[in-house]
Amino acid sequence: MKKEILKAVMDRIRQEVPALRWVDADEGQLDFSDSRPPVAFPCCLVELSYPDADNIAVAHASIQRVEAAVSLKIGFNDCASFNANKPVAVQDVAFARIDFLEDIHKALQGYRMDNCSKSFRRKSCRPQKRPDGLKVYEAVYMAEFIDRI
Repeated sequence: MKKEILKAVMDRIRQEVPALRWVDADEGQLDFSDSRPPVAFPCCLVELSYPDADNIAVAHASIQRVEAAVSLKIGFNDCASFNANKPVAVQDVAFARIDFLEDIHKALQGYRMDNCSKSFRRKSCRPQKRPDGLKVYEAVYMAEFIDRI
């Protein structure tokens, strides 16, 4: 099931936010500045985890309700500032980041896949503090699925 969720989320983001230049699984592309795997900016890197799972019925231990967490790292390599003293064009570049976050949110909020018992919903979105000059936001979306073995 993990493969299907990851593929569906990445395809959905690619289709709904075509201005992103790189949509991929998170393989550490933004983590290692000296040996960073290739990435084009702006990018969206996707990581999937299952923070919780419960058997639905004792007699059916092969059926579970699985809570899925999709963590997105949305990265930008511009050095634009929101500073009111900057030229409007510079501010527009900075505000475009917010537009990307909103477009991704529109793509995923309420998105429902097959065997999805609760559609995707935003859990959090926050900027990361980074020393390398990249601007990276981390957004987390949750959904629930019925997993049958």
